[in-house]
Amino acid sequence: MVISDKAALALRDAVATRGAHKGKLKAKAPAARSNGYAAWQAAQMVCNPFKVSIFGQIMMNDEQRAIYEEVLHIFETLNIRGMDRDRNALERLGVW
Repeated sequence: MVISDKAALALRDAVATRGAHKGKLKAKAPAARSNGYAAWQAAQMVCNPFKVSIFGQIMMNDEQRAIYEEVLHIFETLNIRGMDRDRNALERLGVW
């Protein structure tokens, strides 16, 4: 599966790069006008849809919307679900 450069950079902004949660999605979304925000929203749509902002999706510009669709397709195709720490904690408790 091929990912565009813009989507890869946006996804890099949506994922923690240091600390105990390295490689997981950030706890909070990046700034709303950034491409990282679109990637974070798309990833959360698959990993933990309870964190997704409907208003944030409505207000995305065309570039963000394209990144959102690309990242969403990748996460759905690869069935990536374990990148949200809240979901992981709920799964360990057996309530997800």
